[in-house]
Amino acid sequence: MSVFAGQATTPGSVRQIPGSRASPHPAPAARTADAVWFVARHGVLPWVMLIVTVVCAAVLGMRGAPWRGDLLWIVDWLPIGHLAIAPVVAGGAAIDIARLSVGTRHLEDIRWWRSPGSVITLAYATGVGGTYVTAMLVAAVIDLPPRLDPRALLGVGVQLLMLALFAALGTLVGRVLGPVLGGVLAAILALTAIYLLSARTEHIALLYAGASVVSRVGRSYDVAYLGSQAGLLSGLVVALVLMRPGVVRGRWRRAGERSVAAIAVGAVVVAAFVGPSSRLTHTDTPPDLCSDVVGVKVCLYAEHARLQGEVAAQLSRIFDGARAAGYDDLVPREVREVPSSGVTSWKGPQILLDGPLGGGAVDVETLVQDVVIPYHCMDGSGETSDYERFAADALALQSTWLALIESEQPSVSGPAGPRLTPQDAARVMADLRACGESSR
Repeated sequence: MSVFAGQATTPGSVRQIPGSRASPHPAPAARTADAVWFVARHGVLPWVMLIVTVVCAAVLGMRGAPWRGDLLWIVDWLPIGHLAIAPVVAGGAAIDIARLSVGTRHLEDIRWWRSPGSVITLAYATGVGGTYVTAMLVAAVIDLPPRLDPRALLGVGVQLLMLALFAALGTLVGRVLGPVLGGVLAAILALTAIYLLSARTEHIALLYAGASVVSRVGRSYDVAYLGSQAGLLSGLVVALVLMRPGVVRGRWRRAGERSVAAIAVGAVVVAAFVGPSSRLTHTDTPPDLCSDVVGVKVCLYAEHARLQGEVAAQLSRIFDGARAAGYDDLVPREVREVPSSGVTSWKGPQILLDGPLGGGAVDVETLVQDVVIPYHCMDGSGETSDYERFAADALALQSTWLALIESEQPSVSGPAGPRLTPQDAARVMADLRACGESSR
């Protein structure tokens, strides 16, 4: 007899599990909770949760944990582990449905949301989802984000639905095949789904969850995109749970279940061609962590406060070197950090901190390049209308500025080229800031 149908305690006596018709009739919520706890006690769910914990810890420790302090980046960083989590969840659910549902066909004609497949899907969604959310909370506590974006909850919810989808897929496969073959095939199918449906596309990709290695500051989630994903994922989970191979049902009920499956799959296909184009929106929120660096206002995003001291020290050398050599016009009044996407309304000197956030040093040469090059002038391909002249002017100015601080910082080496005079350097800087318009 299956442990899902009942567990023998002594010869001739059988303890009925929650949901069995021979059981008393407690409240539905209590009966479902007992069944979920039964799966956790007798299935492989605890081992799956342990593996998910290890995967999450490994993912969070990658690249020096650059996500610290950035809430949206934490939410988008953890899906890097979906490649390992998806097959484990699907495989574990397939094993449990194959082992624990033997002898429970008498339960299949009750309400579908209280069938063995639904219970196991719910158990995995609860157990694995709880483990997943705990990992996110631990990451957030390590370095508390300075601001909370309510849309992050929607992003987390979509990822939890993805985990539920992997579990539902496993229960469907496990109904048909045995524990070993069902577990292996379910894991392969989940891995294939991640490979095919998790890459970013022009519209909605069902399993795309970010998996980002760049900061998310200056951006938020697009409600239409994530809302559509949530609807599609929910529809597929319901369709997979409704499909109960081998269970005798009425003709109209079978037709209804097939219709649900067809609608769910059709919606995924349609959304891939006509859905929203981006899961992120640009907020154009200016950096608000500002400090005075030798008379220059330098503003970073509060999420990157840990880099403020190092950035200020290197910019101080750059600005002091220019002033000491008589190139005062090169020193700006204000410098701002801009998002990794480069999309911003700020037209003044900008700095990008992708490298330092990933564990690299705050490089003087890179900072000079950032201050010199007006990224707002470039198009989507990173070029301008007169790219060759623009690049030559930027290179000459960068070379000049680096040469000014070589005596104080011998390790800095810039591109070779003739040094511009203070007047020429000021003219080139003004022309670059105006995207070349002032010289036309």
